[in-house]
Formats: sequence, C-alpha cells, structure tokens
Amino acid sequence: MHTINKDVISYRSATLDFSKILRAMIAIIPVKLSERLPGKHLMKIGGKAIIEHVHDKVSKVFETFIYSKVELPLPFISDNSPNIMSLIYNLRKNYGSFALIGGDMPFFTVEDLNTLKAAYNGHPVVPSDGEGDYEPMFSIYAGEPEPTKNLREALLTDNTVYIPRKSFSQNAFFNINTKGDFDQAVKIYEDLKKTGKIKK
Repeated sequence: MHTINKDVISYRSATLDFSKILRAMIAIIPVKLSERLPGKHLMKIGGKAIIEHVHDKVSKVFETFIYSKVELPLPFISDNSPNIMSLIYNLRKNYGSFALIGGDMPFFTVEDLNTLKAAYNGHPVVPSDGEGDYEPMFSIYAGEPEPTKNLREALLTDNTVYIPRKSFSQNAFFNINTKGDFDQAVKIYEDLKKTGKIKK
C-alpha cells in the first residue's frame, strides 16, 4: 500500500499558494480491462510496455499513482471501483485535485504534461478543440466531489480552464483501443524514432 503525501490531499482553499500545489500535484493513471484489446497496457512498443511509456513520462512531472484492475510490472493500487466515474468520484474525495492521464496514450511528451500542469489555478483543466471535443483522459480534475454521469460533466464547469489542442504535440492524445490502433502506434513510434524525436 502506498503512503500518500498529506500535502497533496486538498486544494480547496482560495488562499492556497498554487506554486506549491503545482510542485506537489499528483497524477492518476487508470488501467481498466479492455474488451476490444485485452492486455493492451502490457503490449510493447519499441521494446517497452505501453503503460511503462506512460508512467515513465508522467512520473517526471507529477507524483504518480496507477490504479489498476490488472497485474502490472509497476507498483499499482488495486482498483475495485465498478466504473471510471466511481473511481473519479472517490479520487476527488481523497485527493481534491489531480491529473488524470490515460494509461493507453504512449505519445504525449513531458512538455505536454507541463503545459497541462501550468494551466492549473484551482479549477479543472482540459484540452479542447474549441468545438465541443475534449480530452477527459488528459485533464486535471478539481473542485468539490459530486456524483456525475460522465467525464464531461465532471470536468466542465463555469470555471474550467480550456487549453487549445494545438498547444500540445501532434500525437499527444493518440490512444490505443484496438489492434488497428496498436499497429498504427507502432508505425508512429518508428516514424518518431527516424526523425530523432524518440531516441533508440
């Protein structure tokens, strides 16, 4: 069982020093069972499991915790929640504010994470295309916890901070749900390696 730093538990006071919060903010990486591509988080791209690609980058920016329904080669907390909304509600009760980063998104960069983190001001933060398309699995959740029907409802408030999608790298939000996605991810990885954006 992990010990949580009490400094990252609650960010609700209006008098908080956000520079300190940014240094202490945690990130949650949820790992759910996949019906379309079983075992996808352990599938390897460039010799490394997808979840390892994600964790290695997130842990450079945030204090990181994986909540998983499957066994992993990394430290994790068992996720017994019935669905993602229940998990998020409980996380909001426990931590107040946190970044939620999808465990099947291997191509965002450390710079993308810093862009997300820097926008936090005590309210939810979400990448958006400005036309109603959001990235709930690469966002910061904040505010008083209330049961919600979906991720959009949990994120979008009168005070939500929206970051244009163009502020992030080209493949930041590419996620892997099917064998076709995985095959495309392998190609993206090889292309990035050829251009020197990923070191061998």
